[in-house]
Parts: sequence; C-alpha cells; structure tokens
Amino acid sequence: MCGIFVYVEKEHSNIEFEKIFDLLNHRGPDSRGFKTIHLSNQDIKLHMLHTRLKINGDDTPQPLVSDDGNVFLIVNGEIFNYKELEKELGVSVHKSDCEILLHLYERYKNTDISQIFKRLCGQYSFVLYDKSSEMIFVGRDHIGITPLYIGKDTRTGNIAISSEMKCLTTIVDQIEVFYPRRYSYVNVKELLDSHFVSHVYKSYISSEYGQSTHKQNVLKTLLKDSVQKRLKDVIVNGVEFGVLLSGGLDSSIIASLVVKLAKEMGYNKKVKTFTIGVSKDVPDVVGARKVATYLETDHHEYYFTLSEGFESIKDVIWHIESYDCTTVRASTPMYLLAKKIKEQYSNLKVLYSGELSDELMCYLYGANSPSLDEFQRETMNLVSNVHYFDCLRANKTCMAHSIEVRVPFTDKSYVEYILKLHPQYKVFGNYAKPGVMEKQILRDAFKGCLPKEILYRKKEQFSDGVSGYDIESNWIDYIKKRCNSMYDEYVYQLRILDYSFNRPQTKEELYYRQMFCKLFNKNSYSNTSELTVRKWIPKWSNNKDPSGRVQIFWNRN
Repeated sequence: MCGIFVYVEKEHSNIEFEKIFDLLNHRGPDSRGFKTIHLSNQDIKLHMLHTRLKINGDDTPQPLVSDDGNVFLIVNGEIFNYKELEKELGVSVHKSDCEILLHLYERYKNTDISQIFKRLCGQYSFVLYDKSSEMIFVGRDHIGITPLYIGKDTRTGNIAISSEMKCLTTIVDQIEVFYPRRYSYVNVKELLDSHFVSHVYKSYISSEYGQSTHKQNVLKTLLKDSVQKRLKDVIVNGVEFGVLLSGGLDSSIIASLVVKLAKEMGYNKKVKTFTIGVSKDVPDVVGARKVATYLETDHHEYYFTLSEGFESIKDVIWHIESYDCTTVRASTPMYLLAKKIKEQYSNLKVLYSGELSDELMCYLYGANSPSLDEFQRETMNLVSNVHYFDCLRANKTCMAHSIEVRVPFTDKSYVEYILKLHPQYKVFGNYAKPGVMEKQILRDAFKGCLPKEILYRKKEQFSDGVSGYDIESNWIDYIKKRCNSMYDEYVYQLRILDYSFNRPQTKEELYYRQMFCKLFNKNSYSNTSELTVRKWIPKWSNNKDPSGRVQIFWNRN
C-alpha cells in the first residue's frame, strides 16, 4: 500500500507539498516521489506525489514512467495477477507490480479502456496522466479496499485527488468519495472546466442471482486461490507478515489457509497470528487462542484498558476519517492492535484479515429478512457500501502504522460466485431450515480445517468480541458512559442542531461528530460530510444501536 496525491493547478496556489508528504508518510514510509508536469497550456500544471510501502519491485520511486516518457502513474495498492498479465501482454515489469498498469493502458487506451479493470486482480486506486493526449485516468478497485477522494477548489477551479481526506480539507472546499467500481478518463482541461464525472465499470447492485446449485468445494477452492494470490509475493520477497485473528469464523478460515499455503510455498517458520481484547478471558481472545493452538501458530495476545481505548478515539478518527458510530467502536481496538504489532515487529508489512465475509452473506440481522429477494438485495447493498465501513476500517487503522492489510474475501471470483448464488443457500432465520446458521455454507465448506466450536461459533461483531459480558469489562458500555457524562441534556439537544444531516442520535455520536469536525475543519466539511461519511444502521431491527449484542437475534454462546 502507498499514499497518492495529485494536484491539477490552473490558478497558482501556495500548497506546501512537504506537508502533504508528512500527512501521507504513514501510508508509505519506504520512499517518496514527486513530479510536476507542465501542460501545453503553460498556465496549467499537474503535480504527482507518492509515498511508498515497498512489497514488490526495485527501489524506483513513483510516479512510474512509460518507456517513451509520456505516461506517468502513481498507485496505491497491489496487483496480484501481474505475472499472468506479463505473459498475456508479452512484457516484463521490475519497478513494481503496479507497473503492469502502464502496459494495460497502452493496450486499451484507444479501444475500450474499461477492459483494464476486467483484467486486473487486486486492491488499488491510481491516477495516470498521458502527456501526449493530456488525458488523466483515475480508477479504484471493485470493492474500495484502498481509499480515494477527489476535491475541487471552487474559487480557483483547481482539482485535488488523494488517498486521504486530510490532505484535501485545507486546499479545496468540495470533497467527494471516488467510488469503487468506477473510473474517469478525461482531458485535463475538461476536468478543470466541468463537474467531475466518473463511469461505472462494474455494478454489484444490478447483479442478479441465478445459480441454483452450490458445491462446497467450489467455494473452498475459490477462497484458497484468493489467499494464494495474496500470499505468493510476500513469501517470495521474504516480507514479514501475520494474520489478524479474532477467533471468529472468517479470520479463523483465513488463518487456516495462510498457514497451510505458506507451508506449501516453502515457508518454514510458524505463521504469526495476533488478537486483542480488554482481558485474556473475552470471547475473541479465547476463540483466537483455540485457533492458534489448533493451527500451531506463533500467537500473540494484546490487551488494552477501557480508558486507553477511549483516549485513543481522537487518533482513531484522525486516521479513519469517519464519525460513524460502529466504525469508531470497531476501529479503536483494531488501531491499537496494529500499533502494538508494529511496536513489537517493526519490519512487519502485511497482515491478512477477514473483512467482507459478513457483507456477502448478510449480518445477523439478516435473520429477520422479510423475503429471499430482500435478503439478496441487502447483501448487494452491504457489498456496495463496505468501503465506507469495514474495508475503510481495516485499511486505515493498519496503514496508520504502515502495515498493508490484505482481504481474501474480496477476490473478484469469490465475490461474484457468492453474490450470484441463489439466496436459498445463504439465508438463515425466517426462510431457512431449522438449525441453519448465518454463513452455513462457508462453515460447512471448511469442516475439518478448524475446531468445531470455532467453525460453528455464532457471529460476534469485532467491537463486541473484544469485551467481556459484564459492564466493568464492556468496551461499548464504557464509551457510552463516558460520552453520557460529557453533556447534560440541554447542551446535547442544543449541539445536535448544528448538524442538518446525519444528525447525532446519541451523546456518543455527538462526541464522534464534534471530534471529526474539530480535526477536519468544520467549514470544509459542512457541504461534504454527507458524501464522505455514511452511518451504519442494522436493518429489520427496532434497536438502531449498531452493537450486535443489543439485538434480539443475538444470544450468548
């Protein structure tokens, strides 16, 4: 992973690029690259800035440049199938796996440029500039695993694109998310003179299920292949890595596959696994310990106090760039976990994690779905918006400590298979046979790979699982108590009137929102927060608190 920043300047500004470098340094501490390009109209300049976390390739800094010197590219991400694309295109890349994008661009720039995204397997966001045609090409992966934002200064018309919002808040007055599954390919002058326009290259929202049969070996094979793609370069390059292990189904499956495949690839060490909780007795820590023992990993348990977690919220919001309640709650222990891992293993660069599995087969509230079609639509909705929530959390909390997170459940082939599968194979609760659990087909596919009590452990949200069941050891109850003590009812009712959309519904939400505005300049965000931040709310439930433990469909194992 890396940090990218582009500034298209038609009217002179006094941006201090060194400050941008500092803001993005955590996303790429290994090297820095910078290039200013003058367009044929000498009044227009394009600045490309890059910070690199090196996994593949030599020490060449970005922007990467084509052989003819006309095309410039900066990328945040990894292209996992670049070796296959080398053979397909008859080329060889050495500077970075992302260098393959230059060759794909050359192949498709005069035909159908959207074909590039069909060829790619990876997690990425990029900006490419073609000096010969003065076209700028921006794209983001199919899930939104890596972040990307675009902003405009309405006073000057200047455009900025960045991996993180914090680089934009003081230089533009309009900020938008550059959505996953989209690209923009436009002449730079047109970009400056008109409203930003992007095109869809893939839509999961419009996908229709049709597969009326399901074979467990297909699901298992697809996920195994996904892990293998994301592990091979790490093993080959000798990169230090580990697995985030909560002891739940999804992270445990990923851990089992990483351990098995790493051994097959010649890795002769124990795979490192990591977990966190408020004590050694909370559900996630206990579950992770069982999995680590079963898989014989080099396991590490970390603990945080409730006050330590609360005092970290300011830093968490600064890095995740969101005030969504459940995202802040879950991001805090993940941020602290990544921090503690980096403190102990300063050379560790890659972690594997289980995000997107829940969205693909719906959260626990899916048990209350009113129909099979509604269940299917909700999974589409969750997958389409995960870049606002779990994928944002995983990427930004780990990259806060210069660690790249890889998420095998996001593989295109796996995602497409699950989404197209008839909901009768995924549904649980109202429309399922007695005894069917959430993600039953995933559980059954990995029989024999994990202890039975882990394979059939009921879903526990990460922000809940790090806690005990009593109020003295409950992370979420502690946050609520602290936030409730900060505002009397009159002040609370007065303060929520400051917000015309996504209005805080609790004192906890108000605390997050005020912290967010304080960190990111309220004036800059007054017209953009609705686009850049979404609120996660459980569906088909009367209780809108996002904690899984307060829902009627949750029960203690």
